[in-house]
Amino acid sequence: MRTFLKKTAFFSLIVLAYFTITGIYNYNIDPYGILEKRKEFPGIRPNEHSLKVHHILQNTDKFNSFLFSNSKGGALHFNQLNNESDRWYNMTYSLGTPEEFYTDMLLFVKNDVEVKNIVVGLDEGAIYERASSHINQASRKFVPMEEDKIHWEYLFLPISFKKISGVDENKKHIVHDIYEDGNYYAKNAYEDNCDDKEEFVLLPRPVEEVEKQLDFSSQIETLQKIQNLCRKNKINLTFLIHPTSQDNLKKSTEKLVQFEQLLISLKKNGFDLFEPFGNSLFENNSCYWLDRHHYSKKIGDSILQLYVDLSETEKGELTNR
Repeated sequence: MRTFLKKTAFFSLIVLAYFTITGIYNYNIDPYGILEKRKEFPGIRPNEHSLKVHHILQNTDKFNSFLFSNSKGGALHFNQLNNESDRWYNMTYSLGTPEEFYTDMLLFVKNDVEVKNIVVGLDEGAIYERASSHINQASRKFVPMEEDKIHWEYLFLPISFKKISGVDENKKHIVHDIYEDGNYYAKNAYEDNCDDKEEFVLLPRPVEEVEKQLDFSSQIETLQKIQNLCRKNKINLTFLIHPTSQDNLKKSTEKLVQFEQLLISLKKNGFDLFEPFGNSLFENNSCYWLDRHHYSKKIGDSILQLYVDLSETEKGELTNR
């Protein structure tokens, strides 16, 4: 009996030590920003969804134009388009879904956030990613931070040594700016001669047969809700289709082919889509792609220029059709 008690006490001390160490680490490091100890995020990805929504709700008159997208939209620095009437904020976050975007927009409208322009970025994630899957993901689940309480579950998350060091193992150093414009900034992510490369190489997308036609009714319903909300509140809305790379098509052919089918379905249902580079693929190039999913700011700036070239009439039609 005494031996059993000693083993139990030893095990209990180990468990207590583990939770004490993780609790101290998470409270002081606050890797996801939820405990509001950390305000700067160099080289790590915080819970952007919660932080950004909270920031907007705490500053309801600071911005009036918003980009909603998954992390692919992080290279779209819409703040470059700021002027006397438009003040942009980048609401992108990892694996963000249209379901979540709609919920966020409702929060903004209900809390008297001034909203003039909204751009919604879409890619194949609109089909395959679900908001329900984020409930148990510390970096993605939505936390209502305006509530005055400690989110205890974040105190006992496993320690991430990558987040301690702040080093991206793939050489790409990303700084997430939550409090100024919502963008992320890539540091030391490209080859030295990238500034000299100006021309993109676009390739035709091969025609692929669809083996299985998906039911897109739920996706279309969500996007219609976004469209109706913007129409009701006289918000200019643009559905932006993110470009993709040759490498991404090779490794995700089925998903991208089905995403093309979603776009066809959306057009048949009266949606106007902003497709900056049409149906073309970008050639693989380390100067223009952080990885096979995320494009660089150079491509992002080209998209912004094409967005500026849209007349106000065309933007209005994208909303009100």
